[in-house]
Amino acid sequence: MVERMPTYYDVLQVERDASPERVRAAYRKLAQKYHPDKMPDNANAVRAMAAINAAYEVLSDAHRRAEHDLWIRRAERASRPVRPAPAVPQNLWAILHPSTSWPWYLLFGTTVFAIGTVGTAVYLTIMPARAATLPSAQCQAVAVAAAQPATARACPSRT
Repeated sequence: MVERMPTYYDVLQVERDASPERVRAAYRKLAQKYHPDKMPDNANAVRAMAAINAAYEVLSDAHRRAEHDLWIRRAERASRPVRPAPAVPQNLWAILHPSTSWPWYLLFGTTVFAIGTVGTAVYLTIMPARAATLPSAQCQAVAVAAAQPATARACPSRT
């Protein structure tokens, strides 16, 4: 896991949403504890006090604190692992596979059904008029069986 980078909030040991009064109280407490006059033998006291002063200088100013918060958010966003992009299909079957493109199959099937239904309705509407002009199947069967012309007595006249 990525180690978290210390911020001015960590230096003053306060939360990110701490009030200005809480920041000031934390600064005073740490300044009294790490002041170089109280620790003349400790060389790290000067560095600690410099870090505490820098943190308080930034966090006590609202504009600079907002910039610092923005910097923290950007650093956290940059440290997050990037999710890989979804793989692009390499062949036609991967693109047309029903599990990935079922909406297109549904659209195609619905369109074919609609065209077939309309086509059948149009066909059946036109066919009865056409069937009336043709000799009936019964007349043709009688004509073939008797080897007579289709206008024989079994068939109605076409006048």
